[in-house]
Amino acid sequence: MIEHQLWVFVHILLFVYWLGGDLGVFLLAKAAKRPDLSFAERAFALRMAIMIDLVPRLCFAIMFPVGLHVTASGGFAVIPNWALVLAWGVALAWITLLFAIGKHEGTARGAQLGHFNLILQGLLFLSIGTLGVTALLGLGPLPGGWFGAKVLLFAVIFAASIGIDLAFRPIGPAFAELATRGSQPEIEQPISRAVDGAIRYVLALYGLIVIIAFLGVTKIF
Repeated sequence: MIEHQLWVFVHILLFVYWLGGDLGVFLLAKAAKRPDLSFAERAFALRMAIMIDLVPRLCFAIMFPVGLHVTASGGFAVIPNWALVLAWGVALAWITLLFAIGKHEGTARGAQLGHFNLILQGLLFLSIGTLGVTALLGLGPLPGGWFGAKVLLFAVIFAASIGIDLAFRPIGPAFAELATRGSQPEIEQPISRAVDGAIRYVLALYGLIVIIAFLGVTKIF
């Protein structure tokens, strides 16, 4: 029982820091697109958004293996040790990749690592999504009902995360032009499109996390 409570506590902490970190990124990204601010202020907001964004990404990477421990310790399903080891191995490899992307931010190496990150998230979307679908159909190793729905919705978060990364991608070149040419309509438009596009996916991510938390607490079906 104590083991289960400890894992639930860690699960809640990850949930809090995930949402809190994303809220900071959300506000800073909106500041970065404001043409009434100086370039230095906008660049600082963007730089801070990128730095803070690492926190929710780390929470995202750790959430699945922690969720498996909650599942196993709570008796919701039998999770073999090899599955726990695999989940933690993937999470640690993903964390290493995220730190490497931050280290090489703005370089060709960073762009290449970012591409690998998209591929990894796509593979995790497919694999975890398959687990969720099979659970809901009563065919997989995991229980269906609210639990299967949680797993499937968690997989959809990977799609939202990919959407955020793709939507935000044009902002780097646009800010480079902003630094040299100053605020121009043809420069501000891609910045606004990038931020607004990313925000739409962020709001979808918020909704998914809230629904997943609701299902976990209420176990409504």
